Amino acid sequence: MAKNFYETLGVGESASAEEIKKAFRALAKKYHPDRNNGDKAAETKFKEISEAYNTLSDPKKKAEYDTMLKYGAFAGPGGGQPGAGFQNGGFDFSQFFHQGGGGRGGFQTFRGSGAQGMEGFDDILSSLFGGGERDFGRQPRRGRRAQKARKGADIAASITISFMEAVQGTTRIIELSPSGKKLSVKVPKGIDDAGKIRLRGQGQPGPRGVKNGDLIITVRVMPDQNFDRKGNDIYTTAKVSLKTALLGGKASVKTLTKTVAVTVKPGTQPGTLMRLKGLGLAVGKTQGDLYCRIEVEIPTELTDKQRQLMEEWE
Repeated sequence: MAKNFYETLGVGESASAEEIKKAFRALAKKYHPDRNNGDKAAETKFKEISEAYNTLSDPKKKAEYDTMLKYGAFAGPGGGQPGAGFQNGGFDFSQFFHQGGGGRGGFQTFRGSGAQGMEGFDDILSSLFGGGERDFGRQPRRGRRAQKARKGADIAASITISFMEAVQGTTRIIELSPSGKKLSVKVPKGIDDAGKIRLRGQGQPGPRGVKNGDLIITVRVMPDQNFDRKGNDIYTTAKVSLKTALLGGKASVKTLTKTVAVTVKPGTQPGTLMRLKGLGLAVGKTQGDLYCRIEVEIPTELTDKQRQLMEEWE
C-alpha cells in the first residue's frame, strides 16, 4: 500500500522545501526514540516520517513522486486518493525508495534511482501507463542513446544518520537491491545534512566494456533534541534559576563531548547568548564555537516570604 508522504508530514503538496524540513523537524523531535522510551507506535511513526522526508527533501525523488501523484499512480479502484495503491498494476511506490532501519554502524537496504533525473524512471512510467516518455510530452531518447557512453549510469540513494553520528563520523553497511551486494560506507566526521558520498564504480555497469557508473549517497542527518548546527558552530540552551539570573552564579552547559560550568553575570536577561570559544565542531583545520542561550526558569509557586519580598521589591 503506497503512502502519501505529504500527509505523513502534515503539509500540502505545494509546500516549500523549508516548510517540509520544518514539519519533519517538529515530528522527528516528537517521535524520536530517545524521547519515547521504547514506544513501538512512536518508533513506527518515526520511521514513516523519515521515509517521507527522505523522498520529499530530495529534488529528484520528489519530482518522480509528484509525477506519480499527478498521473494517478496511487489511485485506488475508484480513482480515489493517493495512498490507496495502484489499481491492477500492483505498484507500491515505497518499494522504489525503500530504506530499512539502522542505528550506529547499522544495516540499510535501498533501491537507488538514476542520478540523471527521469532517465531510469521512464521505464517505470512505461510499464504503468503503456506509453513511456512519449505520453508525457518528452522527446524520444534515440539521440541520447546514439551518443557514445563514457561510463554506466550513476545511482542515487540516501541513508539517514543521527546528529551525533554526523559529528563523530560513522560507518554503515548497506545492501544494494535487487543484487544483494553489501558495501561498507564510511561517513566522514562533520558531514552536514544533504552531504554526498560518492562510491566510484558502484553504479550501473557500462555497456561494451565501458567503466561502471558511481553510487552517489545523500546523507540525511536527523535533528537532535539538545543541539542545532550552523556550519561548524553549535547552538544549545542552558536553564538557570531566577536567583542565578538576578544575582549571578554558575550554570551547567552540555557540549558535544562534555559538560562544563559557565559563569552567569548578575542581571543576565532571558535569551542571552553566551559564546564558548572552540567548543563547537572541528572539521579539518576549522574549529567552530558553541553558543549557549540562557533560559530563565520562573517558579510557578512562591512561599509567603518570597511573595512578600517580591511585593516589597515592586
